[in-house]
Amino acid sequence: MTFTEGMRTAAGAVWDASLDHRFFRDVAADTITDDVFRRYLRVEYGFVDTAARCLGFAVAKAPSFAERRRLALGLHGLVTDQQDYFSVAFERAGLPPAERTAVAPNALSQGLHTLFLGTAETAGYEEIQACVLGAEWMYLTWCSTAHRTPSRRSVIADWVALHAGGPFAEHVAWVRAELDTRGPHLGPERQARLGQLFKATLEAEMAFHDAAYQSR
Repeated sequence: MTFTEGMRTAAGAVWDASLDHRFFRDVAADTITDDVFRRYLRVEYGFVDTAARCLGFAVAKAPSFAERRRLALGLHGLVTDQQDYFSVAFERAGLPPAERTAVAPNALSQGLHTLFLGTAETAGYEEIQACVLGAEWMYLTWCSTAHRTPSRRSVIADWVALHAGGPFAEHVAWVRAELDTRGPHLGPERQARLGQLFKATLEAEMAFHDAAYQSR
Protein backbone atom coordinates (compact mmCIF):
# COMPACT_ATOMS: atom_id res chain seq x y z
CA MET A 1 0.00 0.00 0.00
CA THR A 2 1.39 3.41 -0.94
CA PHE A 3 1.51 6.32 1.47
CA THR A 4 -1.47 8.05 -0.19
CA GLU A 5 -3.47 4.83 -0.32
CA GLY A 6 -2.88 4.59 3.41
CA MET A 7 -4.19 8.12 3.89
CA ARG A 8 -7.33 7.30 1.95
CA THR A 9 -7.86 4.03 3.84
CA ALA A 10 -7.42 5.79 7.16
CA ALA A 11 -10.05 8.37 6.16
CA GLY A 12 -12.48 5.45 5.98
CA ALA A 13 -16.11 6.46 6.33
CA VAL A 14 -15.34 10.13 5.64
CA TRP A 15 -13.92 9.22 2.22
CA ASP A 16 -17.01 7.13 1.46
CA ALA A 17 -19.36 9.87 2.67
CA SER A 18 -17.66 12.48 0.51
CA LEU A 19 -18.20 10.37 -2.59
CA ASP A 20 -21.85 9.89 -1.63
CA HIS A 21 -22.56 13.58 -1.05
CA ARG A 22 -25.93 14.84 -2.18
CA PHE A 23 -24.43 17.24 -4.72
CA PHE A 24 -22.48 14.49 -6.42
CA ARG A 25 -25.43 12.10 -6.41
CA ASP A 26 -27.68 14.75 -7.93
CA VAL A 27 -25.19 15.55 -10.68
CA ALA A 28 -24.60 11.87 -11.45
CA ALA A 29 -28.35 11.25 -11.69
CA ASP A 30 -28.83 14.50 -13.62
CA THR A 31 -31.45 15.58 -11.11
CA ILE A 32 -29.60 18.63 -9.84
CA THR A 33 -31.62 21.77 -10.40
CA ASP A 34 -30.28 24.56 -12.54
CA ASP A 35 -30.48 26.95 -9.59
CA VAL A 36 -28.35 24.71 -7.38
CA PHE A 37 -25.71 24.21 -10.06
CA ARG A 38 -25.60 27.94 -10.76
CA ARG A 39 -25.11 28.59 -7.05
CA TYR A 40 -22.39 25.94 -6.93
CA LEU A 41 -20.52 27.68 -9.75
CA ARG A 42 -20.55 30.94 -7.82
CA VAL A 43 -19.46 29.24 -4.56
CA GLU A 44 -16.66 27.43 -6.39
CA TYR A 45 -15.59 30.59 -8.19
CA GLY A 46 -15.21 32.18 -4.78
CA PHE A 47 -12.62 29.54 -3.93
CA VAL A 48 -10.41 30.35 -6.94
CA ASP A 49 -8.71 33.25 -5.17
CA THR A 50 -8.08 31.11 -2.09
CA ALA A 51 -6.64 28.34 -4.26
CA ALA A 52 -4.36 30.84 -5.99
CA ARG A 53 -3.05 32.11 -2.67
CA CYS A 54 -2.41 28.55 -1.48
CA LEU A 55 -0.54 27.69 -4.66
CA GLY A 56 1.60 30.78 -4.13
CA PHE A 57 2.64 29.47 -0.72
CA ALA A 58 3.27 26.03 -2.20
CA VAL A 59 5.54 27.53 -4.85
CA ALA A 60 7.57 29.29 -2.15
CA LYS A 61 7.77 26.20 0.06
CA ALA A 62 8.46 23.61 -2.66
CA PRO A 63 11.72 21.69 -2.16
CA SER A 64 13.30 22.46 -5.55
CA PHE A 65 12.93 24.35 -8.81
CA ALA A 66 11.32 21.34 -10.52
CA GLU A 67 8.39 21.37 -8.11
CA ARG A 68 8.23 25.18 -8.14
CA ARG A 69 8.00 25.21 -11.91
CA ARG A 70 5.23 22.62 -11.94
CA LEU A 71 3.25 24.52 -9.31
CA ALA A 72 3.84 27.89 -10.95
CA LEU A 73 2.44 26.60 -14.23
CA GLY A 74 -0.61 25.40 -12.30
CA LEU A 75 -0.97 28.81 -10.69
CA HIS A 76 -0.78 30.47 -14.09
CA GLY A 77 -3.54 28.17 -15.36
CA LEU A 78 -5.67 28.93 -12.34
CA VAL A 79 -5.64 32.69 -12.91
CA THR A 80 -6.01 32.45 -16.71
CA ASP A 81 -7.70 29.26 -17.96
CA GLN A 82 -9.88 28.89 -14.86
CA GLN A 83 -10.98 32.50 -15.15
CA ASP A 84 -11.98 31.89 -18.76
CA TYR A 85 -13.76 28.65 -17.80
CA PHE A 86 -16.00 30.35 -15.26
CA SER A 87 -16.81 33.21 -17.61
CA VAL A 88 -18.07 30.73 -20.19
CA ALA A 89 -19.78 28.48 -17.63
CA PHE A 90 -21.71 31.39 -16.10
CA GLU A 91 -23.02 32.33 -19.52
CA ARG A 92 -23.92 28.78 -20.52
CA ALA A 93 -25.62 28.17 -17.17
CA GLY A 94 -27.89 31.15 -17.84
CA LEU A 95 -26.71 33.38 -15.02
CA PRO A 96 -27.65 37.03 -15.59
CA PRO A 97 -24.61 39.32 -16.00
CA ALA A 98 -25.05 40.83 -12.53
CA GLU A 99 -24.72 37.35 -10.96
CA ARG A 100 -21.64 36.18 -12.84
CA THR A 101 -19.56 36.75 -9.76
CA ALA A 102 -18.26 34.82 -6.78
CA VAL A 103 -20.33 34.70 -3.63
CA ALA A 104 -18.59 35.41 -0.35
CA PRO A 105 -17.97 32.37 1.87
CA ASN A 106 -20.76 31.59 4.31
CA ALA A 107 -20.92 29.39 7.39
CA LEU A 108 -20.88 26.24 5.25
CA SER A 109 -18.21 27.12 2.71
CA GLN A 110 -15.88 29.13 4.95
CA GLY A 111 -14.32 26.04 6.53
CA LEU A 112 -12.61 24.98 3.31
CA HIS A 113 -11.16 28.46 2.78
CA THR A 114 -9.90 28.58 6.37
CA LEU A 115 -8.37 25.11 6.24
CA PHE A 116 -6.50 25.71 3.00
CA LEU A 117 -5.24 29.18 3.87
CA GLY A 118 -4.31 28.27 7.43
CA THR A 119 -2.34 25.26 6.23
CA ALA A 120 -0.66 27.18 3.42
CA GLU A 121 0.42 30.00 5.72
CA THR A 122 1.63 27.98 8.69
CA ALA A 123 2.59 24.48 7.52
CA GLY A 124 4.96 22.92 5.02
CA TYR A 125 4.91 21.79 1.42
CA GLU A 126 3.69 18.28 2.19
CA GLU A 127 0.84 19.56 4.36
CA ILE A 128 -0.38 21.83 1.54
CA GLN A 129 -0.25 18.92 -0.87
CA ALA A 130 -2.26 16.75 1.55
CA CYS A 131 -5.10 19.29 1.43
CA VAL A 132 -4.89 19.54 -2.35
CA LEU A 133 -4.97 15.77 -2.68
CA GLY A 134 -8.03 15.41 -0.46
CA ALA A 135 -10.00 17.78 -2.67
CA GLU A 136 -8.72 16.73 -6.08
CA TRP A 137 -8.64 12.95 -5.54
CA MET A 138 -12.23 13.12 -4.34
CA TYR A 139 -13.28 15.04 -7.46
CA LEU A 140 -11.40 12.72 -9.80
CA THR A 141 -12.85 9.58 -8.23
CA TRP A 142 -16.42 10.83 -8.30
CA CYS A 143 -16.29 12.48 -11.72
CA SER A 144 -14.68 9.43 -13.30
CA THR A 145 -17.84 7.53 -12.34
CA ALA A 146 -20.32 10.29 -13.20
CA HIS A 147 -18.69 10.75 -16.62
CA ARG A 148 -20.01 7.35 -17.70
CA THR A 149 -23.56 8.75 -17.81
CA PRO A 150 -23.17 12.39 -18.91
CA SER A 151 -25.77 15.01 -18.08
CA ARG A 152 -28.12 16.13 -20.83
CA ARG A 153 -27.02 19.67 -19.96
CA SER A 154 -23.71 20.43 -21.60
CA VAL A 155 -22.49 22.85 -18.92
CA ILE A 156 -22.78 20.08 -16.30
CA ALA A 157 -21.45 17.33 -18.56
CA ASP A 158 -18.42 19.45 -19.43
CA TRP A 159 -17.78 20.25 -15.77
CA VAL A 160 -17.74 16.52 -14.96
CA ALA A 161 -15.51 15.75 -17.94
CA LEU A 162 -13.05 18.43 -16.87
CA HIS A 163 -12.46 16.57 -13.59
CA ALA A 164 -12.60 13.02 -14.97
CA GLY A 165 -9.30 12.83 -16.81
CA GLY A 166 -6.81 14.81 -18.87
CA PRO A 167 -4.60 17.43 -17.16
CA PHE A 168 -6.66 17.22 -13.96
CA ALA A 169 -6.03 13.48 -13.58
CA GLU A 170 -2.37 14.01 -14.41
CA HIS A 171 -2.10 16.58 -11.64
CA VAL A 172 -3.72 14.25 -9.10
CA ALA A 173 -1.23 11.56 -10.09
CA TRP A 174 1.64 14.02 -9.65
CA VAL A 175 0.48 15.11 -6.17
CA ARG A 176 0.09 11.48 -5.16
CA ALA A 177 3.58 10.73 -6.42
CA GLU A 178 4.99 13.66 -4.45
CA LEU A 179 3.42 12.45 -1.21
CA ASP A 180 4.17 8.79 -1.90
CA THR A 181 7.83 9.76 -2.31
CA ARG A 182 8.17 12.24 0.56
CA GLY A 183 5.59 11.03 3.08
CA PRO A 184 7.40 7.86 4.20
CA HIS A 185 10.50 9.90 5.08
CA LEU A 186 8.66 12.28 7.42
CA GLY A 187 8.50 11.79 11.16
CA PRO A 188 5.48 10.06 12.73
CA GLU A 189 3.90 13.32 13.89
CA ARG A 190 3.99 14.91 10.45
CA GLN A 191 2.76 11.72 8.82
CA ALA A 192 -0.21 11.74 11.19
CA ARG A 193 -0.78 15.41 10.46
CA LEU A 194 -0.96 14.75 6.72
CA GLY A 195 -3.63 12.13 7.33
CA GLN A 196 -5.57 14.53 9.54
CA LEU A 197 -5.45 17.26 6.89
CA PHE A 198 -6.55 14.86 4.17
CA LYS A 199 -9.56 13.82 6.25
CA ALA A 200 -10.33 17.40 7.32
CA THR A 201 -10.36 18.47 3.68
CA LEU A 202 -12.95 15.83 2.84
CA GLU A 203 -15.14 17.00 5.72
CA ALA A 204 -14.77 20.65 4.69
CA GLU A 205 -15.56 19.77 1.07
CA MET A 206 -18.85 18.19 2.10
CA ALA A 207 -19.93 21.35 3.93
CA PHE A 208 -18.66 23.43 1.01
CA HIS A 209 -20.95 21.57 -1.38
CA ASP A 210 -23.85 21.84 1.05
CA ALA A 211 -23.59 25.59 0.43
CA ALA A 212 -24.86 25.06 -3.11
CA TYR A 213 -28.25 24.17 -1.64
CA GLN A 214 -28.47 27.13 0.68
CA SER A 215 -30.10 30.27 -0.67
CA ARG A 216 -28.43 33.41 0.53
